[in-house]
Amino acid sequence: MVRRAPTWTDDDRARPKCAPGQTARGGAAIQLTRLRSVEEEGRQDMASKNHNSIGVIGMDEFNSRYLLKDLRDTDDIEFHTLLDREEISIVDSGFPFEERLNTALKRARDVDGGIDGVVTHWDFPSTMITPLLADELGTPYATPEAVMKCEHKLWSRQEEKKVTKTPGFCGFHPFSDDPLAEIDLDYPFWVKPVVGHSSMLGFEIRSGEDFDAALAEIREHIRELTRPFRYALEHIPLPEKLAEQGATLCIAEEIISREDQFTLEGYAHDGQVEIYGVIDSIREPNGHTFSHYQYPTQADQAVVARMEDITRKVITQFGYTDSPFNIEFFYNPETDHLHLLEINSRVSQSHSDLFLKVDGQPNQQIAVDLALGRTPRWRRGAGAFDMAAKFFLRCHEDARVEAVPTEAMLQRLEQEMPDVRVDIGVEPGQRLSELHEQESYSYEIADLFIGGRDAKELEEKYEACNRILQFEFSPA
Repeated sequence: MVRRAPTWTDDDRARPKCAPGQTARGGAAIQLTRLRSVEEEGRQDMASKNHNSIGVIGMDEFNSRYLLKDLRDTDDIEFHTLLDREEISIVDSGFPFEERLNTALKRARDVDGGIDGVVTHWDFPSTMITPLLADELGTPYATPEAVMKCEHKLWSRQEEKKVTKTPGFCGFHPFSDDPLAEIDLDYPFWVKPVVGHSSMLGFEIRSGEDFDAALAEIREHIRELTRPFRYALEHIPLPEKLAEQGATLCIAEEIISREDQFTLEGYAHDGQVEIYGVIDSIREPNGHTFSHYQYPTQADQAVVARMEDITRKVITQFGYTDSPFNIEFFYNPETDHLHLLEINSRVSQSHSDLFLKVDGQPNQQIAVDLALGRTPRWRRGAGAFDMAAKFFLRCHEDARVEAVPTEAMLQRLEQEMPDVRVDIGVEPGQRLSELHEQESYSYEIADLFIGGRDAKELEEKYEACNRILQFEFSPA
């Protein structure tokens, strides 16, 4: 069967896009399918609307266009870029949240026939712009209040505690006279802002000296870090006490033993909470850095059932509906302890190609169905592979990029392993420490999406990719 590509409209082509073979982050990509323009397909008659229009927050080539073409039942859907990937990137504290929200709203209202639904697969600010936009447009989505319960770390824990066991936690204000006196946890514990991004200003505290050092950093930078959140915090009804304490409030939290980590992808619709996939998040020996994500999970099904039960209780408690989510857990097999880490109010773009390889559709299928008010119909095992993984290529020290894989290397890789997708995130001349959205322990230089029969074949393909794809670095 020949599948017709989704229609891409004039508002999409009007804004600058990446050059052919380039990702939104400037790197090379392979296996990108070129989507035909409206002129090439024949312009549809817009006088009578016989299609559905989906607005995309954070459209990019690698994660959006490539995957949206693989959705089912898209002949009657037009996708419109309301904000592209660059427009929702936080590169400093000056992110113009209200301006971006108004830009998306104007573009949505300029669409002939209107927008029927909105989707995103990116983290904040997309996760807050999308529900506020949907609320204004009157399209299906979780309420801004329910989404903020996922974003606001202290509010989230307070709601979770009503239906399940949580780590010990408490709020404290970094600008009070004695912030440490407000914390009733024993050492060690973590501290971090209640709103933030990229794990910034998070510290492990093992002594009063650690706390004093962390407090100095938090006081210096927290106003900048939390500035992009203030519009959302001011326009969403928070509990009175949380509203009074503002964006610079922090949370202290008992340290969760970092054992096995899992992510459940699911959605809420028509009073039901459904889980359609569980992913293993596998770390490097340092215990912090992700090595790769692997689907489907190898976890014991009894543990999966417990995670699903907690998920349904928490999502229902949040009043979260008509939207996708992913929720992360830690599990310690020695103690049998299960801890909820956090909830993200979106599908994960890191998992999309894994679902495509194993189940025959990306998780954007769930987001689009829900945005149109449809009940998702997920097909398990309809893909070409039994297992899939996203591997991270990393450098663990700062350096300057001298060379990235050549076109010849990419072509060789495509010939030998056509299922592998490569997203290169660096360019010659870049300094790794200047990359945005990086963790504290390493620099992510490329991502590999690989399918195989089992975990052993995934590892073998990963090693083969490493041999083919050559980077060159010099001391920073």
